[in-house]
This record gives sequence, structure tokens and C-alpha cells, in this order.
Amino acid sequence: MRCTAVSDPLMNLFAFDKSVAAAAIAATGTVIGALIQLRGAWRKELSERARSVPVTKKSRRGPVVALGLLLSAAAVGGFALSQYLVGQSMRDSLALRGELETQVAQISATAVRLERATLSDQDSMGRAAANRRGAEGVAVTAMIGPCHGRVGPTPDPPPDCAEQDALRVTLCASVPVRAVVAAMDLYARPEASPPAIESPVAPGQDVGRARFADKPFERPDSEQTKLACAVFASWNGAQAYAARLVVKYSIAPIENEVSNAPLILTSGVRQ
Repeated sequence: MRCTAVSDPLMNLFAFDKSVAAAAIAATGTVIGALIQLRGAWRKELSERARSVPVTKKSRRGPVVALGLLLSAAAVGGFALSQYLVGQSMRDSLALRGELETQVAQISATAVRLERATLSDQDSMGRAAANRRGAEGVAVTAMIGPCHGRVGPTPDPPPDCAEQDALRVTLCASVPVRAVVAAMDLYARPEASPPAIESPVAPGQDVGRARFADKPFERPDSEQTKLACAVFASWNGAQAYAARLVVKYSIAPIENEVSNAPLILTSGVRQ
């Protein structure tokens, strides 16, 4: 780990553009050459002064040229250093941007997972509540009056209808679209009898010139609900009937799942 930590700054030091590297090398060479030239000129001048040799224009020009080269090298070196710092700053910015993008992607993925978990929990709670309602059952009650036959003067008591002329009423319970109907309990009693003696009846069972149809059916109601229905018919001319339908269901676990199983009418028995 220590070797890696030491080598990282060295790698960053030389990780710059080739043109910048060439400028830095040229500036370094120029500085070294200028320093050597200045040293030679200085030694030459000291030697000439020691020998009392007069200073000429040519000998004075040497240090000036060396200083000019030194300033030029310093400028080139400063430019190379600035380019290196700019490149290093850009690399750091790109690295930071990449790290931020990675963190944002992780946060987004976490948010999506949380949203899915929340929706799943809400769906589970909603399905549990709907299942409780479905286990209790949805009840629908309807009244159907006496059915009088088609005769002349009305006799006393009026005659019954023929079965093909029976009065019919459709009882429909509204249930969720995702509901899978488990049972349809049927009840029928004469209107005059108390509700306490109400007893279940079977599909197609004659309850005194009245009965439920043999087969139920479903039909759409809205985007969220559908109707589970049963038909009750009476051709009794003497009394009215109270018919009741109780639908029990469960909720399918998959959204928009619709059961293809046939609807089964029962008489107080859960399928």
C-alpha cells in the first residue's frame, strides 16, 4: 500500500500532454544552457579583470544573451507548468464528475428499488384488505312481486303466470376487476316470511314457483370493478319474493389477472 501511495504522485506528475512535456524539457535544457553560459561568462570576466584586460562589447553581450535565454526558458517553463496544472485540474474534475455520476446512478437505483418495494407493500396491504372484504362477502338483495297470468277479468285470487312469462330480476354484486370469485351464495324467501328463517337455495331449485338460474355470469362495470350476477325468476301469482345474492372472492396476486375458471353458484357452501 505504501509503494502504491508513493508511485501515484509520480504517475500524476508525468501524466500530461506530449507538447507540454516537450516544452518543459526544452525550457529545462535552455535554463541549464543559460546557467552554464552565465558561469562561463562570469569566469571569463573575472579572469580578464585579473589580467587588466579591457572589457569589450562582445564580452558584455554574453551575459545579456544568457539572461535573455534564461528569461525565455522561464517563460516557457511557466507556460508548461500552467498547462500541466490546467490538465491536472481537468483530470480531477473529470474524475470527480465520474464519481458523482456513479453516486447519482446508485441513488437512482436505490430510489427505484424503494419505490417498487413501497408499491409492492401498498399492493399487498390493499390486496389483504380486499381479501378480508371478499371473505365477508358482498350482498345484494332484490324484491320481485307476484306474477299474474294474462286472462280476461281478474279473478280472486289471480292465477299464476306460465314459467315462460315469469318475472325476472338480475342481482349483481360489484367486485374488483382482479377478484377471483370463490362462491356465490343464493337465498330466496317469500316476502311475508321473516328474514330470520332465510335459508340457502341451490341453483335451479324450485322454491315455490320461483328459482335462480342455473348459470351465473360476469360483465364489466368500470376499469376498477366488474359485476358478478345471477338471475332470479318468479311465476308465482300469490306472493312476492325476496332474493339475495352473496358473492365471496379473493384478489389475484398479479395485476390485471382475470380468472378463466367458470363461475360456480353455491348454496351456502364455499368452493
